[in-house]
Order: sequence, then structure tokens, then C-alpha cells
Amino acid sequence: MSSFDKLSVWPVGYFRAYSSWLLQNRRDVSARIATLNAELERIGQLKVTYLSTEVEGQPRKTEERVGISVTHNSSLGRLLQAYVANGGNPLNISSFMYPDCVEVLEAEDGEPTKTSEVYPHAGVYAPQSANPNEPTQSGEKTGYGPYQGGFIRSDRYFPARQGGRVSAGAYDADGIVRTMHQIRSWANQEIKERLQDIEWRIVKLADLREQLTQERDAVLAQAFGGSLDCMGSIDTSRIDPGLLMQNLVQDLYNLIYEMDPTGRVISFKANNNVGFLKFTFPDLPSELRDPLGC
Repeated sequence: MSSFDKLSVWPVGYFRAYSSWLLQNRRDVSARIATLNAELERIGQLKVTYLSTEVEGQPRKTEERVGISVTHNSSLGRLLQAYVANGGNPLNISSFMYPDCVEVLEAEDGEPTKTSEVYPHAGVYAPQSANPNEPTQSGEKTGYGPYQGGFIRSDRYFPARQGGRVSAGAYDADGIVRTMHQIRSWANQEIKERLQDIEWRIVKLADLREQLTQERDAVLAQAFGGSLDCMGSIDTSRIDPGLLMQNLVQDLYNLIYEMDPTGRVISFKANNNVGFLKFTFPDLPSELRDPLGC
């Protein structure tokens, strides 16, 4: 078994080795965050601007895209230039929505209210729920239409625009496919190299930016928020202080080791209650020991 693979059952000495190694490696977090920030700056960010409208007197964003912006001199910016130079329309690539930019508050009636909508549907495309007899609206007409439960609230969800999920056998699907294939067959290689490959790189780079931001602002912040100089103060609305790494380690120290009344470890040997815990037990000489010799 490799180092630190044990998660559910382990001897008390193993946890001392496990926690001491992790705590010592906190010194690398500052360099890790600096690397993440540099990488995020290199990648840049793409943002799409959506047309606004009013629904029942409230401003709402439609799915009509009216603009796009990208960080100057970034990797995404250079890819976008190459895409446009090859005849692509960047507004067709992706929605590039960031739902965490939408602030949601709870109104007096208990219903959530979007206070600053910058993306349609609050930045999230999700299946809708509907009752079989729920009225549907289309323009000025209101009536009972097909069941729309599970439909995606998006203009790009074609089944909703076709009146429901249409089987390929309901029309000459093969004929349409053959025609479309014949139209583009001579340019398949160019479509792939000049458009689709660049689109894929743009989307993957935008996904990487989201992952790196999540690592910096969620994973590392939850582990060390407010406890390291590079992390800044802890945001208790997003982060539970009880789940900070040093607090979790101290909780387990209190549980399995001999402690004095002030909460300091007297000995890293198993205390008298370990036998009742079931997930841990005293060490044997053949088991992994703390590298500090404790």
C-alpha cells in the first residue's frame, strides 16, 4: 500500500505521520497560489454580453448575444484572433457564462430573487419541471401543450422548438444527413483544422481557468483560509472555519492522543478511549511510524 492511502481505518501513529507531513507542506501553498495567479493571467478570460429586456417590469437577460470581450494579450485572446481570422464567429463557440457573478438574495416571501442578472437563466442551463396540465405560452396564444418536464430552458434546446422530442423516423432524417454531408464533404479537413480544433482549444482553456480558480478560491481557501499570509481573511459565508485543515487535525488529536487540559498533546500514544473508536488502534512495531520519531 502506498503512503497515506489509509482513510477509514489506521493506527494512531499513522495519523501523526500523515498530519505532520501535510502541515509541513503548508510552506508550499504561497508558491502554489502565485503559480495559479500567473497561470490565470496567462490564460485570460472570455465574457459574452447578452441583450437585456423586461419581464413583468423586472430587467432580464435574453439569450441574444450582442458582444464578446477577452483579456488583452492572453492565450484566449490570441486563439480568438486566430479563430476570427479563419472565418469563425466567436459568439457561436460557447455561452461563456459565470453563474457565480449573479447575486441571489432571499425575498420576504422566502423565494430566491436575482438582484444582478448578468447572464440568462442566472447563468445556469438546467432541465425544467412542469405538470402535465400546466399551461404553456407561445406569443399571444395560451393553451395546453405537450409535457415540457425535462426540457432545457434554452433557445438552443431544439426539441422545445420542434414541439417535443421528434424521432428521427418521423421525417427523412437519412436524406437530410446525406445532403448536409454532401454539402460539406469537400471541406471536412478545413472545418476541423480552421474551426473545430480552435474551438476545442478555446473551450478547454476556459475550462482550465475555471478549474484553477476553483482550486485557488475554494479548495485552498477551505483548507487554509485566514491562517496563511497568502490567503487573506476567511469568508465565513462560504467557508466553515471548523473545516480548516489545522482545526480538523486538532480535533482528531483531541480524539485519539493523550492531551492536557489546555488542549496540548502530552504524548502521541493512543489514549484510553481509542479502543471505543473502532476506526483507530495503538501502533505495532511493524507499522508505519512518525518520521519525526514521535
